[in-house]
Amino acid sequence: MAFHEFITKSPSKVLVPFISFYFQQRFSDNKQDDSHQFRQVTLPTGYNFIGFNFSNPIEFDIWGQSSSLVNYPIYFSGQYDSLYSIDFSRNADLFGVVLRPTATRHLTKMPINELRNSVIEGDYHISKDLKELHEKIANTSFQRRIQQFEQWFMTKFRSTRQDAVFTDWAVEEIIKHKGVITTNMLAKELKVSERHLQRSFKERIGLRPHQYATIIKINHIVNDFNRNNMNLIDLLCHYQYHDKSHFRKQFKALTQTTLASYLGFQNEAAQTFLNQIAF
Repeated sequence: MAFHEFITKSPSKVLVPFISFYFQQRFSDNKQDDSHQFRQVTLPTGYNFIGFNFSNPIEFDIWGQSSSLVNYPIYFSGQYDSLYSIDFSRNADLFGVVLRPTATRHLTKMPINELRNSVIEGDYHISKDLKELHEKIANTSFQRRIQQFEQWFMTKFRSTRQDAVFTDWAVEEIIKHKGVITTNMLAKELKVSERHLQRSFKERIGLRPHQYATIIKINHIVNDFNRNNMNLIDLLCHYQYHDKSHFRKQFKALTQTTLASYLGFQNEAAQTFLNQIAF
C-alpha cells in the first residue's frame, strides 16, 4: 500500500533566529523496481538546509545544469539561484532542518558563496558528530529527531558563537519586507557603501542582496497566488512590479520556465514547503 507524508514543525523559541522549521518526508510503495516515483520541483528559497537521509540516495537536478546523486546520509544544501528538483526512490525517509542563512556561518568555515547550487557531505564539512546523531535518530519519531537535533545544535552553537554582523541585519530586513527593498535602501540604513554591502553579503550569504531579495519576493508571490488565488496583476502591484513583463523576465531568469508551467508541476509537498518559507 502506498504511503506519503510531508509534515513540518517550528523550532524551539530560542532557536527561531537560526532555524526556520523542520520537515519530515516519508513515502513507500510496494513495487519492487528502483525507478523514481516522486519528483519534487522547488523554487530557490534563500534558505539553507541540512538533510538526514535514512533511505536510498537522492538525486538533485538543478535546471540547466548537471544532476548530482547524493549518496551520503547527511548533506548540507547551499544557496540555489535557479529552480531545482529532487528525485526520490520508491521508499524514502528524510528529516530536514531548514536554516536561516545567517545560521550557516555558525556551522561551517567553508566560504558560503562557494556552496551556491551545490550539496556537500554534512558530517565531513560541518561536524563529524553528525554521523553519530544520524544513527541516534534513525528509527525515532519526528519529535524525537527535533529534540536530538536541537541538543546537538545548541552544543555546536555555544562552541562557535559569533557576534551578529551587519549582513545578518540586512537579511532580516529583506525577509521582513518580503523582498520589496533595494540594495541602496539597505546600504543607507546600514551606513555602508553599496559596494561593501554587495561584497560582504555575497561572502556571508552566498548571493548578492538583489538576488536574495528577488528570490524572497518571488517565493511570496507564488505562495500568495497559491493560497489566495488573487488576480496576478493586483498581486504584482502589491509587490511593486509595474507590469507583467518585468515579473515574467525575473521569474524566467530564476526558473527557466513560466509561472503557469511551474504551477502545473508543483506538488503538495512543494506547496507546503513554500508556505512555510513565505509564512
